[in-house]
Order: sequence, then C-alpha cells, then structure tokens
Amino acid sequence: MTPLTSVLIVDDEPAVRDIMARWAGSLGLNARTAGDAEEALALLKAEPSDLAVIDIMMPGRDGLWLANELQRDHPHTAVVLATAYTSLLQEDRAPIADLLVKPFARGRFELAVDRGRQWRKDTLEDLAWHARLLRELRDCVEQICTDVARHAIGGATETDILLAMALMRTPEAMAHSERVARYAMSVARELGLAGDDLRRLEGAARLHDMGKLAIPESLLTKPSALSPGEQAIVRRHVDAGAEILASTRSLHDLASIVVASHEWFGGGGYPRQLAGDAIPQAARVIAVVDAYDAMTQNRQYRGRIDSADAVCELLRCSGSQFDPAVVNAFLAVLGTH
Repeated sequence: MTPLTSVLIVDDEPAVRDIMARWAGSLGLNARTAGDAEEALALLKAEPSDLAVIDIMMPGRDGLWLANELQRDHPHTAVVLATAYTSLLQEDRAPIADLLVKPFARGRFELAVDRGRQWRKDTLEDLAWHARLLRELRDCVEQICTDVARHAIGGATETDILLAMALMRTPEAMAHSERVARYAMSVARELGLAGDDLRRLEGAARLHDMGKLAIPESLLTKPSALSPGEQAIVRRHVDAGAEILASTRSLHDLASIVVASHEWFGGGGYPRQLAGDAIPQAARVIAVVDAYDAMTQNRQYRGRIDSADAVCELLRCSGSQFDPAVVNAFLAVLGTH
C-alpha cells in the first residue's frame, strides 16, 4: 500500500491539535499542526503533507474552504474533515477521505488515518493511469499525423486517408459522421451558407470526430461509466482532431471548426469555454446536428431516444448549449418548426 508518512493537523483549539498530533506520532507519522487555514496553507507550500485532518469551524477561513484549496493546489493530499456540526457539510465540497464527528476516540482517529491512506493510494493510482492514457493519446496523434503525411506522398487525398483510418477502427463512428455531414449541409442551405463556407462546413462535419482515432481503445470500449478523469481524456478528442487536421496540407483550415464543435453557445463547453459568435458558425451547426444524431442512435452506454424527445432536448438547451438560430434552422429541416 502507498506509504503515508506525514499529516497536518489543522484546528483552532491547541489541546485538540496536540492530542491528535500525539496519536499521529504513535502511528509513525510526522505530524505538524496549524491553528487556522492560512497557517496551514503556508506550511503546505513549504512542504506538502500526505494527509490533512481539518476542523471545519475555525476563525477566518473555515475548513471547507481549506479543503477546496487543497483539492486544487495539493490534489495528492488526503483530507479528513472534523466537526461537531455535521449540518455545516456541503454536498458540493471537495472529495474527502473521511469525516470525524467530534468528540471522537483514538480508535476512530486511527480508522480515519487508514481511510486517508487508502484514498491517497487510489488517487495516486488514478493519476498514474491517466498519465499513461495521455501518453498513449499523444503518441497516437503523432503516429496518425506521420501516417497521413506518408500516404499523401503516394497520391491519396488526406480526406480519404483519414476516412479510411476511421472506417478501419470505428465503422459505426464513420456512419455517424456521414449522417452529421448530411444534416449539416441541409442546415447550411437553410441558413443561406454558400461557397467556401459550405465547403468548410461539409469537410469539418465529416471529420469532426477524427480525434477519436487517438483516444485509447480501453476508453472507447469501456463497458462501464467513465471516471471524471477518463471523461476529461475523451474530451481531448477535439484537440487531437484539430491537431491532426492542422498538420495536413489540404485540411488545416478545418481545425478551428473541429476544435470548437463542443463549445456551448452560452459558454461552459470545452475545450476553451468560448461563447456566442466567438464560436465559428460551422462549429455551432455541427454541435446541434451531432447532438441530435447521438441522441437518436444506440450507443454502447445507453439506448436511443425518439426523435421527438431529441427535438425537445434541443429546444430545452437552445440558447445555453446550442445557437437558437441553428436549432430553428435544423427544426425547419426536420419539418417540425
């Protein structure tokens, strides 16, 4: 099991700090103490701790604030909260290893340390797993860029090369992209797009999921729900796809569309939290038709929903996730508006 050698005790009562420090010392831990949140952060900045036992009710910044600071700046530190007032706990607090309800005995403190040790072990293992996945993604992006350039020398178009790669690995995703492209072109005509704008939209729609070629197979085929860290890696497919397109000679102008295809019209999307007109119009079109097609097709992790329900969801998210003008144009195409 991952070693846990140090603990920071944060409590505004000196007697409570001292007894917990003695208990920690008897467990072989190097114990430091702090009387408030600011002192605790200063100690952690000088030397991180494996575990922090934090009282919630303290003068100035409380323990919940400190726990959130640790989650952001010291994500490897296991946190145990201590309080006599459980009603103060918040549902949106930072993840914790355990909760000590005051007053507590030595045996309960030792259990909290064990839970902190397990939390730290799990966290470090998750971080190592995510780092491995990211390296795999990066290596795959580089290989795809290299392969596209090599095959293009032989005379094949870069579009055909990428589509062939996608067909070989994820034929169902290829079918999805073709449907998205057809929907997108219909919406584009409804919006009055023409010329180069139309060409770029069609190309980006067909290739909007190319970044998924670089996502590790273990994530794409995972039968259970993805962890938050795994979800974050899958979301990188837009960056990966944009990087692949940017490396080509004929498709580089599509990269800015693909990378913005999961931004939200009202903000809050990814990867750059763009909003409104800062999102290319072509990306706003792809966002709507991509979501509709995803909802109305069976996926590995869920079944399809009816077209009418998908339309209701588009309307519900119009103005927040989706551009209202694009939603209206798509509903006109579907004959429901």
